[in-house]
Amino acid sequence: MCFSVGIPALEEYARNPSCAWPVRLENLFNEALFGNKSVVKVSNIAGGGASSEIGKIVLDYQLFPEGVKKESPHVVIWAHAPNDAGQPDRDRTFYEHLPGFVHAARNLDKCNDDLPMVVILEDFYGSGTYESVNQISGYLSELSSWYRLTSVNHANVIKHELWANLDIPYTVSHILGSDYHIHSGMGSHAGAAWTMFFNFLSAFTDSCTAESLGLDIPVSSIPLKFMGPYDTSGSYDTISPTWRRNKDEAREYCSRQPLLNKTTEPCTYAFMANSMSGVNSVKGLRAVMKGVLTSSDGWEASGNPVKQPRIGWYASKEGAKFSLEIVVSSDTKFLTIMSMKSYGPKFVDTMLEINVQINRKDTGQHATSSHQITGYHETKTSIHVPHKVELPGGGAQVGDVILLDAILKRGAYFKINGIAFCAY
Repeated sequence: MCFSVGIPALEEYARNPSCAWPVRLENLFNEALFGNKSVVKVSNIAGGGASSEIGKIVLDYQLFPEGVKKESPHVVIWAHAPNDAGQPDRDRTFYEHLPGFVHAARNLDKCNDDLPMVVILEDFYGSGTYESVNQISGYLSELSSWYRLTSVNHANVIKHELWANLDIPYTVSHILGSDYHIHSGMGSHAGAAWTMFFNFLSAFTDSCTAESLGLDIPVSSIPLKFMGPYDTSGSYDTISPTWRRNKDEAREYCSRQPLLNKTTEPCTYAFMANSMSGVNSVKGLRAVMKGVLTSSDGWEASGNPVKQPRIGWYASKEGAKFSLEIVVSSDTKFLTIMSMKSYGPKFVDTMLEINVQINRKDTGQHATSSHQITGYHETKTSIHVPHKVELPGGGAQVGDVILLDAILKRGAYFKINGIAFCAY
């Protein structure tokens, strides 16, 4: 399972989606190791403008295509470096969002001490400042060391060749496919697949060699997946208690699993629109909203799976409004709106107001809250940002009804990429 932001040259991708590196990696495994049998499946859960913060939400709420939901992945590959490097608060990105992603990935299978394995792929070769390029590299090195993750630096494979030859169109076009920007082209995708495959193969052979020689591979006495977050305010004497507490909580949870009749879904209603999810077309987005959308004026499902503007729920005039009605199927405490922030003139001074009301099934009483979301930032890129808020009155229980009213108070353009009503 791969989380990334890069896509190949748009024209080629439209003709052949299999050119992206996750599909190439799958083909390398199956062709080189399994005689073209379909043994390894690599699912690309990438989304445009997605950061580690968005990736964590996708993992927490399991916003996957139906085919991916059937079983937990054995490996989760992180590749959010380009968008994380562009975040305005990089310390928060490192100390909160990146560790949050790692924990969310490892918790996809709480009852397996070893899986899923989390792999870091650094593919940000730098179309930003020197500071952002070097800073994200340092962050990823520290993160990998702390959690003892496998870390692959594809950026180091190509960035020096790029930097030395940016004035030679042949070099740039063959690696990036077009201009020098974060969306890499065919050469870079092919290289990323081979770099990942080589590193996996190296790990396999090292492990097998050690085993054949009777060498002990050092392991922790407490499974690594239960290690706590990297916290600069902590001290070494807090590491072990946190680590053991996380393990004990997981053991207690897993001991109860056979007693549960079914696994509770984390969300009573949730979707995220992107080219690799189950909501990857205008028709698909309309379908997922059809059962909950009660009114709409100035909002519509629009966009393309790959080309800009991409699939989303768009407002096209000032005062545009829509309403949702959600009958709660599982206890729900949080609302998350995933919306676009950008620097373009259409986003300047835009503000969306969200009003939420919960109607209680048993008492007829209701609780309300109001929130504002802005659409502009000065960073020279467009990203999707999650806005997570607690539902009023302590949340909603099964049978309650959640009403959401949204109105674009300022501006004439806005994009929502996802909505989720969830337990956590």
